Amino acid sequence: MPFAKESDRAAETLGRPDPGLGVPLPAYEGRSNANIVPTWLRNGDALSAGVPLAPALAPELDPWNGRRPEGTTIVFLIDGLGWHSFRRAAEKSSELRVRAWEEHAHPITTVFPTTTVAGLVSLSTGVPPGRHGAAGYRLFLPGFGVVVDLLKMTPLGVNRPESLTGPAWQPSMVCAAPTVFRRATTGSVVSREAFEGTAFTRTLYDGAEFVGYSTASEFVHLLATLLNRSQPPSLIYAYWDELDTVHHRQGPLDDLYQFELERLAHALGYLAKTAGSRAARTTVLVTGDHGQVPSSREHQIHIEAIPEIVRELAHPMGGDRRGGYFAALPGRIDELRAALRAHLPPGSTLLSMSDAIAAGLFGPPPWHPELRTRLGDYLALVPAPYGLVHQLPGSTPAKRHLAGSHGGLDAAELLVPLVAGPLSDFR
Repeated sequence: MPFAKESDRAAETLGRPDPGLGVPLPAYEGRSNANIVPTWLRNGDALSAGVPLAPALAPELDPWNGRRPEGTTIVFLIDGLGWHSFRRAAEKSSELRVRAWEEHAHPITTVFPTTTVAGLVSLSTGVPPGRHGAAGYRLFLPGFGVVVDLLKMTPLGVNRPESLTGPAWQPSMVCAAPTVFRRATTGSVVSREAFEGTAFTRTLYDGAEFVGYSTASEFVHLLATLLNRSQPPSLIYAYWDELDTVHHRQGPLDDLYQFELERLAHALGYLAKTAGSRAARTTVLVTGDHGQVPSSREHQIHIEAIPEIVRELAHPMGGDRRGGYFAALPGRIDELRAALRAHLPPGSTLLSMSDAIAAGLFGPPPWHPELRTRLGDYLALVPAPYGLVHQLPGSTPAKRHLAGSHGGLDAAELLVPLVAGPLSDFR
């Protein structure tokens, strides 16, 4: 069955530039992955004290139709699951289980930046990036005084992971919002065994039971084991990273996407089969944190090689290669803007960070008290296949070029699917 014209129109609307800012804005008002947790919490009459939640999903996207969830809810985050690639792969596939995904799919947006850190934290807290504060892959954290790689919790240019994670480290040092597991319920997370105990995992899933897997078969087995407990968790988060990994390594290729989509549809179908009668009372919401665009080695802009920019910076570039954050030395904002404009590639967009925040690119207020300091003065968005790189002196270069990238506001990065329905529908 081909995609409905309504989905095409919805995707076109979501990818349309904001007339004031000139770039698309995430649909934080009810059509983004930040709205999933608030929908579950609202429908479950759960506690929502603390940092204000985003609104619930738009009514036509709510799998519970405003009612209280029954049974277990599985939030299945597939890293790199972009909408446009999903649309092409689903239309080409002859697999009936993929067709089931297609029939239950709607386009939504992820958050900005379109990167794993911001997307996953928003999904686990129900709060936009500007409010929870983890608004970038690399971010200046004033409490540490350095630009930090939040995936590894280490200063930019330092190769030792977790070097900033001491005995007194707490998730609140990065993220102001409590997770859904702290707000309302205990639950379980099924994620890579290698991620257990890291600072980023603690930030994402604070309060949850962590269940680690190493292979695809173990991933499905552990999900089935959780569902078949005498008292299964009310909420299960499942995280899959291989689609994102292969697209980074090989580029965002449709055949790779289709292979991943078909095997994950098979995995969900197997889970539905093993769940038996519980499948009808289990709700599944499948979504992504971003899509990807091609990235060419020859089109990477090395900031460290441009002295006109470097001499104006208060600290190294933050953000991501598709959307860089630049902070000026005191009194040098105009000079930094001029240097960036002179050296950014054709088709780039340079935004005042104050304007980007005020327009709602990072979500509506109230904002994290350090947001402006963490982000800097300018946001530079470059067109694919360009990227922004800031290699610090003495640091080890990346072992390989990433042929796929994300972090910007191309529709291929911003739009993701929301596939929602009873687990039994995916059998």
